[in-house]
Formats: sequence, structure tokens, C-alpha cells
Amino acid sequence: MQDLKDDPLKVTRKTPQTKAEITDSTVRAILKEESDERTLRTRKLREARLAMEAKAAKVAAAEAAAAASAPAKRKPAARKTRKAAA
Repeated sequence: MQDLKDDPLKVTRKTPQTKAEITDSTVRAILKEESDERTLRTRKLREARLAMEAKAAKVAAAEAAAAASAPAKRKPAARKTRKAAA
């Protein structure tokens, strides 16, 4: 007689999971997906902020260089007023 354990046509069942294990694995998968999306969004926002700050620093440096090379503006002289003769 053949050994039933070695029968290639016999379907073996996987270990059954409880409802709690199924729910737990599903929740973990959803949370991991949300975390990955949040991380990606944070990375993109950080890169955009750094690019914006670099651009602002470039503009500020160019304005400072332009201000330094321009001649200084003279302040208008204070006007003298006559005092009314009493």
C-alpha cells in the first residue's frame, strides 16, 4: 500500500489563520502603505523647500552685490527755515 503522505495529488492545506491574524496583517499592510506615502510626500516637500531657499539666497546675494556696486545715494540736505521775526 502507498504512503498517503507522499501522494503528489493530495492537497495539503495551509495552516488556518484566525480572524484576528488576518485583520492584523491587513492593518499592518495598510499602515505601511500610508507610512510610505507620507515619507515620499515629506521628501518631495523638503526638496522643494530647499530649492526655494537656495533660489532666494541666490537672489539676495545678487541684490547685495548690485547694492554694493551702485554708488551711494546722497541724502537730501536739511532745509533751513527762517524764524519769524518778532
